Amino acid sequence: MPVLSAKQLRTLGASIFTGLGVPKDDAKLVADLLVDANLTGFDSHGVIRIPIYARGIKMGAVKPGAEVKVVSETTSTAVVDGGWNLGQVVAKYAMKVCIEKARKGVVGMVTARNSHHIGRLNTYAEMAMAEDMIGIVSVNSNSYVAPYGGKTKQLGTNPLCFAIPSGEEPPMILDMATSVWAQGKIMVYQARGEKLPEGIFMDAEGNPTTDASQYTKGGILRTLGGDIAGYKGFGLSLLVEVLTGALTEGGVSNSDEYRSRPFYGGNGIFMMAIDVAQVTDLDAFKRRVDGLLRTTKNSPKAPGYDEILIPGDPERRKKEKLLKDGIFVEDKTWNDLVALAKELKVKIPV
Repeated sequence: MPVLSAKQLRTLGASIFTGLGVPKDDAKLVADLLVDANLTGFDSHGVIRIPIYARGIKMGAVKPGAEVKVVSETTSTAVVDGGWNLGQVVAKYAMKVCIEKARKGVVGMVTARNSHHIGRLNTYAEMAMAEDMIGIVSVNSNSYVAPYGGKTKQLGTNPLCFAIPSGEEPPMILDMATSVWAQGKIMVYQARGEKLPEGIFMDAEGNPTTDASQYTKGGILRTLGGDIAGYKGFGLSLLVEVLTGALTEGGVSNSDEYRSRPFYGGNGIFMMAIDVAQVTDLDAFKRRVDGLLRTTKNSPKAPGYDEILIPGDPERRKKEKLLKDGIFVEDKTWNDLVALAKELKVKIPV
């Protein structure tokens, strides 16, 4: 069970992608973003994905170097076709377009289709935030999630991300699935041979289970909120399907249209950027956000809690720690990476 530095994993990832025919800059981008996911505690979106991406490339379903382009646009909107390039390449391009649209017209809105898995959404929402804009990103995916009260896969994990600029306080970055967990987190537990917590997963018959191996036997995720409030996650998930499946023309997750997509299904992408300074005074906005975050964090704590964390705080702390301590990679994932590296004659870090 190796522990590697972020630099070692980035180098290995970029070398593997280059060996698979990915253009050098794109290979570095994808590897960097996958490792960043590991650094922030999201192993589900980290290097565990490299063998999956590699399989898609080998099959010809993922097309490194494919042209990413705007196929239609207005002053404030655009539709992007990713040509089935790697999702990180498509999403970064799409958000750049979104930001430019917002600069010209307060709000920019971009949809993108024919894109492979884009990884963690925070990367792209934070691109807008860095320009003093509110960044909003969402995607749909293969059906892994049952509707509230159901027992068949009808919805993707359908995450939503909001990145909010602030002043003196660290910014709020909310990146969350509308299922109880992200699908990739089940993959991590399965790879590590660990039991799942109660209330996360069901077997193929809809029975609750803590057995992560059920993932490859038709297991099903539950919507955010579980038995008590799962209808809320269900409603949000349906909303995401509309924005990322119906609006992008890529197909909603449970449709034949979506299932006809290449390997791994990819992501339909919805993005929005709001240029704060064109709506209200930017400094005043940041002061208000700071006040909201600061007052909330410093409010009285409930019994058993030492502090109140704002979305984004845990990820920042995790990254600081893992940059020093290194990233743990479970044996199965590491063995898969080593096998790929040997196949492609890539140097393995030691």
